[in-house]
Amino acid sequence: MIDSAFLAYILERYIREDPAYKIKNLRHVALADLKHEVSHYKVCDAKQKAVAAIYGDFKESYAELPRFLAGLKDASPGTKYKLEVDDNYEQGTCTFNSVFWAFRPCIVGFKHCRPVISIDATHLYGKYKGNLMIAMATDANNKIYPLAFAVVESESTETWGWFLACIRRYVTDRRHLCVISDRHPGIQAIFRDTNRDFLQPPMTEHRYCLRHLCSNVNTRWKNETLKNLVWRAASATQKRKFNATFDLIENVNRDAYQYLKDVPKEKWALTFDKGYRYGAMTTNVSECFNGVLKGARSLPITTMVKYTWFKLNSYFDDRRNKSIEQLNSGKKWCQYALDIFMRNKVKAEHHKVTRLSAQAQSYQVDTLHNPGTTGHGDHTHAVNLLQRTCTCQKWKLYKIPCSHVIAVCIRYRHDAEQYIDPCYSVDALFRSYAPVFPALKDRLS
Repeated sequence: MIDSAFLAYILERYIREDPAYKIKNLRHVALADLKHEVSHYKVCDAKQKAVAAIYGDFKESYAELPRFLAGLKDASPGTKYKLEVDDNYEQGTCTFNSVFWAFRPCIVGFKHCRPVISIDATHLYGKYKGNLMIAMATDANNKIYPLAFAVVESESTETWGWFLACIRRYVTDRRHLCVISDRHPGIQAIFRDTNRDFLQPPMTEHRYCLRHLCSNVNTRWKNETLKNLVWRAASATQKRKFNATFDLIENVNRDAYQYLKDVPKEKWALTFDKGYRYGAMTTNVSECFNGVLKGARSLPITTMVKYTWFKLNSYFDDRRNKSIEQLNSGKKWCQYALDIFMRNKVKAEHHKVTRLSAQAQSYQVDTLHNPGTTGHGDHTHAVNLLQRTCTCQKWKLYKIPCSHVIAVCIRYRHDAEQYIDPCYSVDALFRSYAPVFPALKDRLS
């Protein structure tokens, strides 16, 4: 006797609190409240009815979308969107195809973040299926920074190309923008297409997520040792370390070795990256889906856009206030960079420094033998402060002084912190969150 309409009424308060409430958990709620087992299908139907009752009808939401987007741009000039529809001239109607949106505060604030973005997509769970695409950066403290969104029918060469074209047109024109992704065929295809100049160097540098690469290797060959070796090779900062580990991969599995050999090294191995990744080896977009945007995927489309607006407003407000507190306390560098810097400083205490030229600011740094470290120490590196180089490559790859650079600075009384990239400063953190989300205009005004 329990129909989906009645069940929607019972479950509405739970879904209002959390639109991401899973079906299996709602079934437990129904069992506890009604003392009756309810089918998975009926709970799914009830959830859609409850969502529609709270946030509006799914179908009507598509009709409302153009007006809402126009109002959003009116309230926040600089907010960008692109709505694609398929016209049906015979019936005098149009059908939704895809939509892209990026809020002005995110666009303006991104100028103070590293030029690195991660892209990914996830399925929608509402009445109408599709995919939510997201581009996400990281702030000065290495925390997620949602940048741009899109809803498309599915992941394909066409939709990924469209999404990245929108980012390049509406969000950022920075050179050497590093785009980190999984190895979806559609994504690989657009970066292979030399006709897309905006996705080719020097405008864009494409890199693979190491977590996805290792997962692909493990799925294909089901070898934990092999997976760990791939991770070690990809994370190596020096070519000698990469080559040694790559040889081990060949000994463990020749097919996997050939598979990786066919992948351009700069796309997956840090030592060949030239510093475009800023040391970021994985995408953490899932953190954004599961945290900041939790619940958005089950909402009607206009409500989804509105949901991202208010969630990002709260996120920006919280981060802005925290960055102001750090500025007022006199803190210069974000904790992420300071932690790396201090670990390197501890190691620097055991290095031996020899000055080669005071005028050229070139030095030789020798490390002590240390069987407790990965490389066992006992190495020689060349440091040049004028050229901002060290043969260990960590300074170039992470944009934070390595232990060898810090050892030179300690020996000759230079301020080593001056060599930390400004993108890690508390000032950059504040500036990335300084833009404010304005109040939306009344829909009747």
